[in-house]
Order: sequence, then structure tokens, then C-alpha cells
Amino acid sequence: MSASTMIPDSALASEDWQIAEGDGHKPASLVIQLRQRALVFPWFRFVYAEGDNTCVEVVFATHAIQITGSGLAALLAALAGQRVIRVIEPSENDAKFSVRGATGRYQGPAIHSITVTKFE
Repeated sequence: MSASTMIPDSALASEDWQIAEGDGHKPASLVIQLRQRALVFPWFRFVYAEGDNTCVEVVFATHAIQITGSGLAALLAALAGQRVIRVIEPSENDAKFSVRGATGRYQGPAIHSITVTKFE
């Protein structure tokens, strides 16, 4: 299986993450928007990301971020290019029932939960 088959084009966006415009400028940081708080990680502290369609791990120098959901290979592709501006953890009900905002039932790539672990 080729890499292009495993990691789709990051243009496949989601309501759960924002990608920088395609003008060649990379964002300075990544915002992780959790249900109760937000964390900002500068991209220059990025170490690596790995995963598949159901789970992505993003590692910075001080924290590991585990993202679970569906269709996450598109998020992984955008992370590889450091084009992601914000990753948003949906409310528990939105994640459980696959709904987003007023649009109702959501079928696209989706985040179910985000766990952030600080390295000691």
C-alpha cells in the first residue's frame, strides 16, 4: 500500500479542525480546544505525529496529545505539513451522537475525544 493510499489529501477537512489557507504561510502555533480549557503549542516544539483513521498521536517537546475519532488520516496529513491551526474537542453529546452545531447529523471526519498528557 502506498503512502498516498494511507494518508489522504489534507484538503479533506472537518468541522473539528481548522487548516491554514493554502497561501504557503504556516501557522506559528497549534491550539488544542478541549471542552473545559485550551492549550497552545508552538509548532517549533513539534516532535512528531503518528496514527491512522481512528487515532492520532501528536507529540511536542513537553506534551503528548492523543486524538481519537474517525477519518483522522486527513488530520494526520495536515499535521505533517504543520498546517493545522486549531483542533476542537466536541461536546460529549456531539461526539456520542455524531452531530455538529445546528447542521444535525454529521458524516465527515470527526474527533471523539482528545487527551493531553504533560511530560514530567
